[in-house]
Amino acid sequence: MKKKILKQYKKFRHSVRLALESNEVIDDMYLASKAKALDKQHKDMEINSKKIVFTNYMGRGYGCNCKYLVEEIISEGLDYELVWLMNENEDSSVFPKEVRLVNYKSDEALYELSTSKFLISNYHLNYFIKKGFRKKEEQVYIQMWHGSFGIKKIERHVPGLTESKMWTKIAKINSEMTDYWISNSDFESDIYKSAFWEVKNIQMLGHPRNDIFFKDNTRLISKVLGKYGVDIDKKIALYMPTFREDYRLDCYDIDIDRLCETLEDKFGGEWIVLLRLHPRIANLKERFMSQYHNNRVVDVTKYDDVQELIASADIMISDYSSCIFDYLLTKKPGFIYATDMDKYDSERGFYYSLYDTPFSICKNNEQLCDAIQLFDEDKYIAKVDRFLQEKGSIEDGNAASKLIEFIENL
Repeated sequence: MKKKILKQYKKFRHSVRLALESNEVIDDMYLASKAKALDKQHKDMEINSKKIVFTNYMGRGYGCNCKYLVEEIISEGLDYELVWLMNENEDSSVFPKEVRLVNYKSDEALYELSTSKFLISNYHLNYFIKKGFRKKEEQVYIQMWHGSFGIKKIERHVPGLTESKMWTKIAKINSEMTDYWISNSDFESDIYKSAFWEVKNIQMLGHPRNDIFFKDNTRLISKVLGKYGVDIDKKIALYMPTFREDYRLDCYDIDIDRLCETLEDKFGGEWIVLLRLHPRIANLKERFMSQYHNNRVVDVTKYDDVQELIASADIMISDYSSCIFDYLLTKKPGFIYATDMDKYDSERGFYYSLYDTPFSICKNNEQLCDAIQLFDEDKYIAKVDRFLQEKGSIEDGNAASKLIEFIENL
């Protein structure tokens, strides 16, 4: 009986919340009341001038720009208290001992945010804003975002996204709180200005997560392949498709055997395909693997750092993921495999045509194999250099150290 009553109460509470979010006036009242209540609790708390709080995409683990900034802080031996807000289901074992972990959805996380001098993230602080968090004037909020030269539209450029009034209000609050935006190109700076609200103080420093592409990654290849028991002499084809809103799978129909045979014929060596799924479709990996039914595919979706996978790859294949635009910096072969380009463009939208990228655009297996056979390294590198120049890229492998210098001088 108690369980039934509790279930009905939760259902009622959920319906009330949805009703509240649908009313714009009540939205304002709700957010204001939460902010006022939390401010009352935290306003007299002292700010720790040597504390930095990191959040990676709503509580994810050790990765993206935040990871590589932390690594550089530790490498330089700087005296900062490093705090990472993380969901309970993430892997804590990969964090260095210098980082203190705090449950993302906890009162302690709100306390850490309210008492830290520096707040550094790669996504909105939506959860905390809804809980009432508002940055104090003396705090510094740095937004690094999580894409590079990305072709997919973001934020208010995405069709239908701003129809959610509550989401829009929270996104605006987040933008207004942001003191500095970290960019790696003229292109990204322009997107910041038009896709977000109240954007100020864009710093062209580069993205720390991309520093890895300017280093010798020989050991990294052994680390990645060793983790999955794969012979380290194998060549790596990294396949990283993005998700579809309707979760359809027919667009991921790469012929693995034919792909590997073509790669072996063109480049030599023995090849293996590493499959990395977008987090939105990670729960579909069994369906993915069953459709490939092939021992030349290794599922690396759970690997903790996507940048290490990208840096290890000998070639990369994607559709619309911004990761392949990070991969550009390696100047190694990249290919677009997009069977549903027109449909995806109408649903999500592109900032520029795929045909304006350095990559060969392939809509079926025949075209993909032909593109690999016809690949010309010199022409490809020339296209990559031209693309990076047109986008105004300033990536040079020193983004993390430049950002630390910037923080130290604030």
